[in-house]
Amino acid sequence: MTSTQDPDPARPEARADVPATPTGPSRWIVAIDVGGSGSRLVAARHDTATGAATTAHRTSLTGRPVAIGPEGSNVAEVVHDLGAAFVAAWTETHGEPPVVAAAAVGATGVATLVPDPAVIHDALRASLGAERTAVAADAVTAHLGALGGRAGAVVAVGTGTIALGTDLAGTWQRVDGWGHLLGDLGSASWIGAHGLRAALAAHDRRSTGGSRPLLAAATARFGPAPTWPAQLYTRPDRAQVLGSFTPDVAAAAAAGDPAAVQILTEAGRHLAESLAAALVPGLPPLAAATGGVLAAGPSLTGALARRFAALRPDAELVPSAGTPLDGALHLARLLAEGAGSADGAEGAGSVDGTAALVAHEPWLSLGGYGPEPAPAPDSGKRTASHPDSHPAPITGDPT
Repeated sequence: MTSTQDPDPARPEARADVPATPTGPSRWIVAIDVGGSGSRLVAARHDTATGAATTAHRTSLTGRPVAIGPEGSNVAEVVHDLGAAFVAAWTETHGEPPVVAAAAVGATGVATLVPDPAVIHDALRASLGAERTAVAADAVTAHLGALGGRAGAVVAVGTGTIALGTDLAGTWQRVDGWGHLLGDLGSASWIGAHGLRAALAAHDRRSTGGSRPLLAAATARFGPAPTWPAQLYTRPDRAQVLGSFTPDVAAAAAAGDPAAVQILTEAGRHLAESLAAALVPGLPPLAAATGGVLAAGPSLTGALARRFAALRPDAELVPSAGTPLDGALHLARLLAEGAGSADGAEGAGSVDGTAALVAHEPWLSLGGYGPEPAPAPDSGKRTASHPDSHPAPITGDPT
């Protein structure tokens, strides 16, 4: 994720001025996106009359990335610090804390590394005093951002890859997101690994599959080839290191290297197959891809579009409408408007044509509606994204 890091990671820093002279009721919605390369918060004035999040009164902050330790993820601490920083900035300017109608978090590893999402809900309430809260896997906020809250399927492509087909109510279909050892097909870690294999094939003077340009690029980045195993196999951030070679593969493909072009083409096909598999019956034939890896070039994106069209000629592949932070803000707006149900009951209504929010752990949990629901029984369809699935930057904002 592209994010400006704070000089002191423990102290988030405001990146936009807190509005000095608000008009009307001062109620806010807050969105937070937490990933492996940084965290971001956006707060927007919520117009209680129209339900809109006004861009005229907006503030943003950036903070430290999530860290993984023996006890799991520290996402709750990151969320608390960002929320507290926003409240402090507002209070310093206006002499009283803001009123936060709703706050939503999208974070990597929510299901696998946060045993109880209640700790994140508690962090939102403690730091922001939020009336309603949502905690979502990053795949959910990527979906909301890419499709603007509409039902359909989205593949998010960064260091890892995960596809999610959902209507935010009764349908939740996950595809891939299994980590760089078992899956993440077409991701930055997958592309980087295949690029290094092509480089080693050239180093070993194999008759097929080698790439001298990739060998030169890998040697410049990692040093002599015999040192690569020690650099990779011993590192806990192996997926990120592999993913760091993706820009080199993209550059080689742009220069016409056949091996690099083939790697990106295969990546695009894998992404299309994951996306098509996530678009299960019951969802509208609407899909999107999002993430910085899509900047790798037309070899990847062209293959993705062609393969998806062949697999799902009935479906429309649309450009991504926004980032996961946009998705979290959309989620917070729905919360503020009451379009949610924490007990799994449908019928909460829809907002702007989007499905009502229905809590479905581990993908999405809601606070402020009463007791949290027990996990749904269809666990095979709803395992959330893993720590490596958060997109890594290549150019622009990944997801």
